[in-house]
Amino acid sequence: MGKADDKLVVNLRESGIVARLAEHCWRLLNRQEGIAIRPLVALCIGSDRYTGDALGPLVGSYLEERGVCTVYGSLDHPVHAGNLVETVGMIAARHPHPVIVAVDACLGRPGEIGNIEAWNGGIEAGIAVGNRLPCVGEVSIVGVVNAGGHLGYLDLQNTPLAVVVKLSRVIGEALADVLGRMAARDAAAALCRLNGGTGGPTSDRE
Repeated sequence: MGKADDKLVVNLRESGIVARLAEHCWRLLNRQEGIAIRPLVALCIGSDRYTGDALGPLVGSYLEERGVCTVYGSLDHPVHAGNLVETVGMIAARHPHPVIVAVDACLGRPGEIGNIEAWNGGIEAGIAVGNRLPCVGEVSIVGVVNAGGHLGYLDLQNTPLAVVVKLSRVIGEALADVLGRMAARDAAAALCRLNGGTGGPTSDRE
């Protein structure tokens, strides 16, 4: 899950968490090798069949509406255990050497409900419910939607929708902010190169 100093943990009860999450993701993304020329892809994992599992699709739909990056996984077109492997293959075929931001719901301890965790490295989706799926993502974000036990999918099914919506809003706003800033900076850098490289920002993401 990445080095300990790469990981941020915030909770819905805290103030300013959108800005904190956005700045942390900004730093994580800018550490990716070749970030200035690699396509950014949001992979939002989950399904609306279980309340708790809808976190990823909610974030994906939010990002789609704002058009800040390419998105796989939304309420209309979810990416879940049944099509994750196929989707990862599709991303690899369509986007050369992408930087994937993976988003998923997870289960934790009772005191961790409402936590958002972000780190440098991949995510193993489905572990909480016993699925063995490939590790995906260069940067990962999870929201702790409920306490985990031996019930697996029932824990996700019995998750209050309010918690999931609040988590999705924070993650969506933070990602929209950072990905929008990156896209704007890259567009300015491209324009600068087109104009002969005089003035304006460089192509390196800082």
